[in-house]
Amino acid sequence: MTSPKTILENLKNLNQYLAQFDRSEQSTYFEKFIAEVLSRILNLPFYTMDDDNTAVPHRIIWQGSTNPVSKAPLEKPDVVAYCYDFCLTIEATLKTGVNQWTQEFASSIRHCANFCSQSRIQEKDAIALLICTKLHEDTYRSIKSNPKPECKLIPIEVSELVRILETSILAFTMRHLEFRRLLNQVSDCIRTSSSLDNFQSDMDILLTNWQKDVLKIERSAIISVKSYEAMRSINRTHISVGEIFSILLKDQTINEYLRIIGDKLSFDIIEESLLQQGLAFQFSPTFDEKLFYPVPFADFKERGLRLIKAVEEGNGSLQCR
Repeated sequence: MTSPKTILENLKNLNQYLAQFDRSEQSTYFEKFIAEVLSRILNLPFYTMDDDNTAVPHRIIWQGSTNPVSKAPLEKPDVVAYCYDFCLTIEATLKTGVNQWTQEFASSIRHCANFCSQSRIQEKDAIALLICTKLHEDTYRSIKSNPKPECKLIPIEVSELVRILETSILAFTMRHLEFRRLLNQVSDCIRTSSSLDNFQSDMDILLTNWQKDVLKIERSAIISVKSYEAMRSINRTHISVGEIFSILLKDQTINEYLRIIGDKLSFDIIEESLLQQGLAFQFSPTFDEKLFYPVPFADFKERGLRLIKAVEEGNGSLQCR
């Protein structure tokens, strides 16, 4: 299975990635690749129509085939994503000219409505995601004038998808509702924008703010995991916060994470994160620095399973009322 970082690099260098395929097949493989990108953003299993597994309730399905190579049928969306509490119908195109809307995206409203009807999903719980390398003026105007607000049409350019995938990789515990919040904000943004240029400028600001918000929420999780890795690499029973700090200062992921959210690494952040996430036990310091004992993985896992069980029981009690 292709790693998220490899998919990110291929997305950043899309033309180079597509060049390995015959020109006549590039649009087909672009559809498939976008489905793989969404599976990484949402951390959902990826399927094609060759191997779709309807027993898996939450998944990404590219509705094309690789045996033989064929695009999704014209009457269906290119990709369907069964997310947690909502669904996405996804149309992906390499077209950038005036035929982008008429030949590719105009049918997205019908595809989304048909999908909702066939799957018995309310339209308010479905979003039509339109992926392209560059948004055309006609597409922008058509989406902006769409009279059906219950069927949201959300345009995302590949460069914007790069930033979304980067965020998901950094914030590896990002929730689906964070992604849905972004799409709702894009919908509001396109309706209040005065022009395509204005919309694209607002999108840049929107993505920056969304990325910061998501990463700030997940700060404790990523720093605690990285701190835990540092403790395990030291491989001693008692480890000082200063030793963890020295290792994290050299960690590129932590540096990039903190740069984006405008924060700095500190002893307090490390201590707080480790204790909040239950990955370390604090001993009384024998000198100025606090000492930590890494919690055994089995103990951490069992605690997590008990938490999951408690939440599951809470959901069950609500359904029984």
